[in-house]
Parts: sequence; C-alpha cells; structure tokens
Amino acid sequence: MLPTGPKRRILITSALPYVNNVPHMGNIIGCVLSADVFARFSRSQGHEVMYVCGTDEHGTTTEAKAIEEGLTPREICDKYYAIHKGVYDWFGISFDVFGRTSAQNHCEITQAIFKDLHANGYILEQEVEQAYDEKVGKFLADRFVEGICPHCSYPRARGDQCEQCGKLLDPLELKDPKSTLSGTVPVRKKSRHLYLDLAKLQPQLEAWFAKRSVEGKWTPNALTTTRAWLEKGLEPRAITRDLSWGVPVPLPGYEGKVFYVWFDAPIGYISMTGQKDGVDWRAWWHDPEVKLYQFMAKDNIPFHTILFPGSLIGTRKQWTLLHHIDATEYLQHEDGKFSKSRGTGLFGDDAMRLGIPADVYRYYLLINRPERSDTLFAWKDLQDKLNAELLGNLGNLVQRTLAFVARYQDGLVRERVLDEASEDFRAWVSQESAQVTQALELCQEKEALRRVMGIATRANQFFQEREPWRTRTDDAEECERTILVLVNVIKDLAIMLGPFLPDTSARIFAQLGTAPLAWRDLGALTLTDQRIAEPTPLFSKIDDKGLDSIRAQLKAKADAKKGGEEAIALAPVQIRAGRIVDVYRHPQAEKLFVEQVDFGGEMRTVVSGLVGKYREEDLRGKVALFVTNLVPVQRRGVESQGMLLTAQGASAQGEEALDVLFVDAPAGTYALGDGSEAKIRYEEFEAHAREVRGGKPVVDGEEVRVGGAEVKAQRVRTGTLT
Repeated sequence: MLPTGPKRRILITSALPYVNNVPHMGNIIGCVLSADVFARFSRSQGHEVMYVCGTDEHGTTTEAKAIEEGLTPREICDKYYAIHKGVYDWFGISFDVFGRTSAQNHCEITQAIFKDLHANGYILEQEVEQAYDEKVGKFLADRFVEGICPHCSYPRARGDQCEQCGKLLDPLELKDPKSTLSGTVPVRKKSRHLYLDLAKLQPQLEAWFAKRSVEGKWTPNALTTTRAWLEKGLEPRAITRDLSWGVPVPLPGYEGKVFYVWFDAPIGYISMTGQKDGVDWRAWWHDPEVKLYQFMAKDNIPFHTILFPGSLIGTRKQWTLLHHIDATEYLQHEDGKFSKSRGTGLFGDDAMRLGIPADVYRYYLLINRPERSDTLFAWKDLQDKLNAELLGNLGNLVQRTLAFVARYQDGLVRERVLDEASEDFRAWVSQESAQVTQALELCQEKEALRRVMGIATRANQFFQEREPWRTRTDDAEECERTILVLVNVIKDLAIMLGPFLPDTSARIFAQLGTAPLAWRDLGALTLTDQRIAEPTPLFSKIDDKGLDSIRAQLKAKADAKKGGEEAIALAPVQIRAGRIVDVYRHPQAEKLFVEQVDFGGEMRTVVSGLVGKYREEDLRGKVALFVTNLVPVQRRGVESQGMLLTAQGASAQGEEALDVLFVDAPAGTYALGDGSEAKIRYEEFEAHAREVRGGKPVVDGEEVRVGGAEVKAQRVRTGTLT
C-alpha cells in the first residue's frame, strides 16, 4: 500500500475557453483534459479539490460572432455555453463548477479588484487614437476593421492579425481599411483609456516569481516566457475598451466602456468558484494553505504569470496566487491548423458522433500530450494506439485474466501464499506505481500514463511466464497464486487509470466485482476470495475499413460545409423598393434610426445608422431601396430585417457625401432579384462588387434599375454602396 501523505486543499483551473466556437482536440488536451487528470488524481489521494473552469464570454470575439449569426451577445453566450458543456461532459471532464464570466458575481468581483488597484495607485489614464465608424457611431475593435495587410498585401487582413502572414497588426496600419460593421472607411478618433501600471508592479512580481516558480516547479516554457517579459521590462497595459458587451468600468467619465477581456477573464476563476452552490469563493481564494494549479497552452502563460498575479498583488490583499503552472505546447492536426470553417481537424461535436468512446480520445491525447514540444493528431496513429496499446495490451490483459477466472476458477479469486517470484513482481509493480505517483504530482501526465501501460505490458509477460493454462492441471495452487497476483495488479491498473480513462477504470472495477478503490489501495492484495462479474471486452478494434469510414464522414461534412458556404457566397443580392411608413430614434442607440417599411403589403423593421445624416422627416413617407435578403440581425436589441441602401463617396465637388437612394416606384418593386434569392449575411453582401458610377448604383457589374428606370444618387458621383 502506497502512503498518500497529509490531506491538502488543491485549487485547479483550466484556461477559460472562448465561448464563441466549438472546442477542438487541441483545446481539450491543452486545458481541460490535462487539468481533469490532475483533479481526479488529487481526489483519489484524498485531498480536498476544487476544479474550476467556465466560458470566457466577453470581448470582441463574442460581439463579432453575434453579428455573424444575427444574435445578441447574450444569445450567443447561452448557445455556445451549452455546446461547450455538452462536449466536456461527454469527454468526462470532472469540473466541480463550470461557470460563466457573464454572471453577476463576476461583474461585482472584477469591479472590486479594479477599485482596489485604482485606490492603490496602480491605474493610469492615457489618451489613444483609435479607428471610429462614423456611420455606426462607435469605436471599432481591431477585428471589426479589415483592409490590405501592409506586410504581405493580403486583401482581407483583420485589424488585429493578418490571417495569411500571421503578423500582428494595428487597425490603423491597414491599407484601404473598411469597417466590417458598415463598409465605410473608419476615421481616427481619440479616446481615453485606463492602464494597469505593470512597471510599478514589476519589483513585486519579480520577487514573487523568483520564489514561487521554484517552489511550484513551473514548466520550462512558463519559466522562459515569464523571464523574457520581466527582462524586457513591463509596461502599462490597457484594461479598458470601447465595447458594449463586458464588465462596465465603475469610474466617472468611463461610462460606455468595459474592461478588456484579458483583465476580467482570469478573475473568472474567482467568480466561478462562487458560482458553485454552497461555496464561498473566499474560502479558496483567501486561504494561504490552498495550492493553486493552473493548466493552459503556452500562449496563455503571461496572462497567468504576469498579468493576473499582478492584478491581485496590486490590491494589497491576501490572495491565493499561482503555485504550479502547467503549460503545454501545441497539438497540431495532420491536415493543418484546426479550423471549423474550413473543416480542418477534429472538433468536439464531431468526435461525439463518430462512434469512438471518449476514453479512446482521452488516451490518445494524453499519450501524445505536447509537454515539451508540439505533437500531431493523426488518425492512423490513433488507430494504431487503440489496436496495439489499448486493445492489444491493456484490454488483452484484463480479458484473458478475468475470462480465465470465470472459466476455470468458477469466477472466484482465491487467497494463496505468494512465492518469491510473485513477490518480486509485486515489488516491481509497487516501485512503478510510486513512479506514476511522482510523475502525476509533477503533472508529468504523459510519463505517468506511459508507466501505467508499461505495468500492463509486464503483467501480460508475467501471465505468459507463469502459464496458468498449464498449471491449472499440473499445480492448481500455483495457478491460483498467479491469478491472485494478476487480478490485484489489474485492480492497481484500474486505480491508476482512473484519472486518465475514468469510464474504462469504472468498467474494470465492475468486472472485478468491487466498487472503485482509491490511491491508498495501491499495492495491497485487496481482492482475495473475490468473486468477479462476467468479463466483457473493454475496447473494439478499428480496422482500415473503419478508419476509411471515419475519414469519409469527416470529409463529407467538410465538403458539405464548404459547398454550402460557396453557395451562399454566390447567392445574388436582392434589392427592393420600400416605403418608409414611420421612422424614430432607436431607444438604446443615439446614432440609429428604426424604420417601419412597407414592401407592398409586407411590413419589416429596419435599423439604419443615419442619425446626423438625415432627419426623420427627410425619410418618413419616402420610397427608397433596401437590401431585403439579409439574415436578420439584432442591433442594440432591435431586430433589423433588411438594410437601407446608401451611396457613399465623393460628390461632383470632391466632397465626401452619403445619399439614401430614393426612387419613384411602387413599394415592393424588385430592383435586383425576383424573390427566390437565398438569405445572405452582411459579410457576404459585402463580398459582392458594389460601386457608384456617375451617380448610378452598380452591383456585380449590373446597373441597379427599378421598373426599367435608372436610379441616381442625389450627390454622390463615385463611391461604394453600403
């Protein structure tokens, strides 16, 4: 029996996944699965464990996804929170709480930490120049600006990073920039923001890092990254943004601004702890005896070794700070970078539907865990490891041993005195089990699992060496002694596999006829005079035909998605004349109008950013052109079921102008299309060629006419249609 040591309080976190997409295999191994193994191991040792994770729901990515899907940020968060939770539940991730940063207590805790930082002099104010969309009336987050990359000339580079060359960008660097919200050219405008004074915090962070990184045995990549940041010298870092979706800044003069997601997201670990029923988060986050273990991929290191601890240290209160950071390298995919839109890589929702048990994925990801260098997800390799290691080694050991007990010993494992060879084998297993324990204490999960499977390999050899199929007739006591040892080694394997393959472990215990046992039971001859249950195979083989079928399923889905996107992209624009029956100011947005529009008996609501460009009386009762096959979108709480078409560009005098395209035609008349057009998103409308030539609107090279009559902008001679 292995000693387990004193009981400890262990707080475990996984890097919070962005809510706006489905997690892929790299997300699974880099964060939640690695932490789950350590949480299950720690619980089995008898420690008090709190394993915390949840969805990171604020920031630009959420707003962008909401616009893309025509939902509100809250609706997007609700939708993808359920998807994330479903995937993690299926993978057997044993969170104690899976929370949300959009919860009310998160707002309260984040604001309280900010107020302490502000009171202690760690907050600076700076004025910065940002991209501003005059049509929409808002500052643009980086990813809401697209243009030509100044480095590689990629035509649709986003303002935060070029997808083609990978260079980090500032939206004001882009050539020919356009707002993705309106298609207009953003202007430069100044805005005041708050910064965390990391330079002032650097001495305290350096002292903490020097001590804690040694005590906590941080991973090499965490040490290297953190040292590089400190050696370069920390600089003030912005903690506020001009967004509407996030934690409001509780400071006069900063109304309408929210905290930057990098600042509020790590605080989610604290708030989510309090989202578990009956738990006071302070009991975990203000206790100096608690050891905090944090799991993530390497790109998240500085947020957890510099920014988050700096935010807590600056409050001058006692917090549970990072003890051990466990940062993996990246899991790559054999077909390229994981991409849901391109159908590249394996994502959680697809994994659930392929008929492969979750424990097979867990094993493959963990035995392939990118601890010191990047690793590769390859289907052929998964097939080989399932067939040779899980089925051929572990599964074979359990099946042959328990089937032998069922067939030749009436299902009973009998107590026998062990011989020297059996004791030597058990001693070796005990030594290896101690090595597994040590590796798991250090979060070296790949090494621990490798040793567990090594025990299974040696146990199969022991079975062969002892020849129970022969000794059952030649020396029954020797046979029963061999089976006693093997069954208890299988019991030890079931215990040690519990953190890695929880379902497989539970099934082994069920076949052994006992409830699941804990780490303290390792090495003991627990199962003597034990009657086993009926043995059944633990794993099923995947042959080449089955692997081809899996690949075909994934390819068919990717092709269907690609084909669907191409069909949508090719769908024509539908433009109709509509009579503006009524128009009024948007109740939640001072720059927006809400228009009630009649399309020949069909009434629709349209939201337009024309405040300051037109008055209500300029629009009311007029007939204008509208794009009418756009997917409806929520604009500040009001669903817009179309878009008022405008011409924007230069007048005959060379001045910038914007014109609504008024027409003399019956409401409902088609200018482009005939009513059969598919729905398209705004981004897809934007992909069409749209211009103004000599005052006339042109789409995809075709002049827009109504009832055969030409349409002309009042002032704009050359420009674009938005």
